[in-house]
Amino acid sequence: MKSGRLADALDLFDRMPRKNVVAWTSAISGCTRNGRPEDAAAMFAGMLESGVTPNDFACNAALAACAAAGALGLGEQVHSLAVRAGFAGDAWIGTCLIELYARCGSLRAAEEVFRRMESPDVVGYTSLVSALCRDGEFAQAVEVLCQMMRQGLQPNEHTVTSILAACPRVLGEQIHGYMVKAIGLQSVYASSALMDLYSRNGDSDMANLVFQKLDSKNVVSWCSMMQLCVRDGRLEDALRVFSEMISEGVEPNEFAFSIALGACGSVDLGRQIHCSAIKQNLMIDVRVSNALLSMYGRSGLAEELGAVFDKIDSPDLVSWTAAISANFQNGFAEKAVALLSKMHSQGFKPNDYAFSSGLSSCADLALLDQGRQFHCLALKLGCDSKICTGNALINMYSKCGQIGSARLAFDVMNLRDVTSWNSLIHGFAQHGDANMTVEAFNEMCSSGCKPDDSTFLGVLVGCNHAGLVKEGETFFRLMIDRYCIMPTPSHYACMIDMLGRNGRFDEALGMIEKMPFEPDALIWKTLLASCKLHGNLDMGKLAADKLMELSERDSASYVLMSNIYAMHGEWQDAGKVRQRMDEVGVKKEAGESWIEVKNEVHAFVARDTSHPDSASIYQMLVELVDVMQDTDLDVHMQVL
Repeated sequence: MKSGRLADALDLFDRMPRKNVVAWTSAISGCTRNGRPEDAAAMFAGMLESGVTPNDFACNAALAACAAAGALGLGEQVHSLAVRAGFAGDAWIGTCLIELYARCGSLRAAEEVFRRMESPDVVGYTSLVSALCRDGEFAQAVEVLCQMMRQGLQPNEHTVTSILAACPRVLGEQIHGYMVKAIGLQSVYASSALMDLYSRNGDSDMANLVFQKLDSKNVVSWCSMMQLCVRDGRLEDALRVFSEMISEGVEPNEFAFSIALGACGSVDLGRQIHCSAIKQNLMIDVRVSNALLSMYGRSGLAEELGAVFDKIDSPDLVSWTAAISANFQNGFAEKAVALLSKMHSQGFKPNDYAFSSGLSSCADLALLDQGRQFHCLALKLGCDSKICTGNALINMYSKCGQIGSARLAFDVMNLRDVTSWNSLIHGFAQHGDANMTVEAFNEMCSSGCKPDDSTFLGVLVGCNHAGLVKEGETFFRLMIDRYCIMPTPSHYACMIDMLGRNGRFDEALGMIEKMPFEPDALIWKTLLASCKLHGNLDMGKLAADKLMELSERDSASYVLMSNIYAMHGEWQDAGKVRQRMDEVGVKKEAGESWIEVKNEVHAFVARDTSHPDSASIYQMLVELVDVMQDTDLDVHMQVL
């Protein structure tokens, strides 16, 4: 059991012709130590059924298993058994009971056990202090600590660690002083807690000083220092600490590799760490694999990510979620959807983040039916009202044309953040419903949620689609004057498009000239599109020239300018634009359409013959044209 060979230990245990209480206790505690507390609890019940009477050691082992498994009911039964057997006054039993009740959320019961203990020792006091700190009862934890010291008991490193994990800086400094005088600073766990205290309060120099004063730094202290650097956003320092640890001859474990990979922003360095983990045979640890998935996902290396995921023998919830999220974020929406479906089929319950990525992928692919299936699964698992899933549902239904369902998904959410409101506002805006867009904005402000730049962009888009120029100008000023939000190029582009569509080109050009930054390609392309709409050749030439300076290979600018010339009958100039387009080597990408049939997406472009059924599809188009012509419809269609 101590070597981690659980299967061998249990096989040996099963072969024993006679099992006494010592053998049962070894098996029970060993299962708990090796991450199988449920089996340990069941084994204790098996011991009782076999007629073996438990002693205090067996009861301790059973209580530890119940605490680890969160089995409060069985733990209470073991408690009763210990009382009947006369073990209740034992300090060790009392400590295990405190841990059981605290872990299972029954803090008052833990306190009652402590009060009934005849003479609690340091371990008993430490267990209660830790329980109170974990439950947020910090003032009471300090009171128990003081009571312990009044009894003449000196806190050990575990007591100090528990208090430091929750205390404010002033008390932490006092405990630091006590550690220097009474127990020293060479405890790795207590020193790590001190480092965390100072880092939590923004004093990285003091945290580093505590670390440097450690005479013997083991992998735990090095990992603590790396973790603090990551939490402070000092990723390069975290990697430097990782390098120093290796230079000092300390062999990194799976935690060190996980932290280093989490801090790694360079693909080359990440690959080196990956190779080192393989050499040290740490790839069998799922935490290292999960950190690699995140690293390759951040770097956009979907192929490497897939290779790592495929080699994980038993991917956990984190593995699945990391793979799904990374594929979505890197534009592989179909893969993300497939992974979420596979994850569920293999018995895993997707969490909020997995659902969010899967539903967002459905939104990008317009997979309404698949999105509805994920919605049903989220309902069953109780995730539909959570923020990430709810926001993704609003976005998915909006992009799939179901704005009513998007509103329902919004209404059932227990909590809403600014993204929730923005998703709803953008949904109404995309559907051209300016009234509902403005109404949602007013609801958002009334709820106390402060709008951000994305909120106002959604409102401006809604006003633009409805042609509400005056209202759009009002919101644009409101954003700057009341909320002190500086407009981005997207806000300006929306206002310029709004003015241009309304034929107010002088005002649009004046806004461009007054912008606090240089206009980008989006601004000039927006103005050029309005010029094409109204046939404004002069302004169109200006916008096209500016656009060519910024982006010579933008096909849209050539096409728009050519169309403006054609509208004015200037075919020679239109031809020159097309010729220039050919000289530069710019081609207009064909628009793509798709249709979903039986959960499979079929994509098409103009003149496409890549589909395996393209011959029958084009034959059907010919037949449809014939039918429409026979019904005297004015159809001008050429099937190519």
